[in-house]
Amino acid sequence: MPSEQVDFAVIGGGPAGAAAALTLRRHAPQKRVVLLEAGRHEKPKPGEILPAVAQGLLRQLDVWTPFAAEAFVRSRAVVSAWSDEAPDERHSMFSAQGAGWQLDRARFDRLLVRSARAAGTEVRIGSAVRSAVREGRAWRLDLADGEIRASAVIWATGRNWRLARSFGAKLRVHSHLVAYTRFFDRAPGDCRMVIEARPEGWWYSADLPDRCRVVSCLTDPDLGSELRQSKHWYRALAATRFIAPLVPPDAHETAKLVKSAGTATVDRAAGERWVAAGDTLFTADPLSSRGIVHALRSGILAAYAASDMIDGRDELARKRYAMIAAQGFADYVPALAARYAAAARWDTAFWNRRRPQLEDRAANHAVRAFSSEVGTGSRQENASNQNHRARF
Repeated sequence: MPSEQVDFAVIGGGPAGAAAALTLRRHAPQKRVVLLEAGRHEKPKPGEILPAVAQGLLRQLDVWTPFAAEAFVRSRAVVSAWSDEAPDERHSMFSAQGAGWQLDRARFDRLLVRSARAAGTEVRIGSAVRSAVREGRAWRLDLADGEIRASAVIWATGRNWRLARSFGAKLRVHSHLVAYTRFFDRAPGDCRMVIEARPEGWWYSADLPDRCRVVSCLTDPDLGSELRQSKHWYRALAATRFIAPLVPPDAHETAKLVKSAGTATVDRAAGERWVAAGDTLFTADPLSSRGIVHALRSGILAAYAASDMIDGRDELARKRYAMIAAQGFADYVPALAARYAAAARWDTAFWNRRRPQLEDRAANHAVRAFSSEVGTGSRQENASNQNHRARF
């Protein structure tokens, strides 16, 4: 079967991949864009909180109107039992950005993919990429039902780095956090997200559309392995003060997930006509509340970088993108360390591992990794980087 020719192939149909496809269609409408999603967005997914700052990105992607029509739950407040035992409630009305949303993630992802298709992207659901091979100035992608040759590739497969070797990239894991999550129906709430620090880690819960609720315990895999078993998970839940009351006795468990939630980066951020985006580029600790916003932003940036690459500005695009990625991670690490340090009252293995000095070492390592393609830099490169940011 002959290879199919496209300008851009986006691997992954999550927020980063959909944002990249939407941006490419608006920026280069004459180019052919194919989005390849291995799954079908049918199963529950972690990542249910969308901060209010995302509204500007949704408008930029021209998906604000369909998003508003979905009527996701507005996040009225965040209740945090974190730095001490007394809960602190921060109401959205006192935030400059306003209220965020508590999402059904699978529904949100389907909305973005539908919008990408409506914008002219060729969307292929259930189409996994088996391998990626560099051939001349293009990439050959091997699919179950054929091949695609793409002038440039955006790699946005989330926390699945199976194609790293194909792109000559290396995964750098900086923390091994795991989320032990369960979903419930018949568990209505009051539009608040609740976070509670505990000796074993931290918990969060949020009410979702259709009287559903998500409850998750985040800890290290060696400390929380028993939480895979229902009896241990529910026993740990019962020990919480503010999370347990959110699950009524008649609530029905509908699904459970065990997912990696730690911090990881790829070295490099971009290469010969390929760009990493979203969690594939940099996966953040959920405590940072950066997940979906980061995915949308990096998808937009990746689209512009990939477009520059096929327009003959390969090296400059790679360097600018690597600089932005490095700076984003450098800003993230101390902010996350400060949030963990605020709960330092716990003298347990989980919290002792999260002292600021450990995060500082991770930051230095990650910035070096992200910056490997940049080199020492120059005034001209820094000025170009500022111009690149200004476009967004």
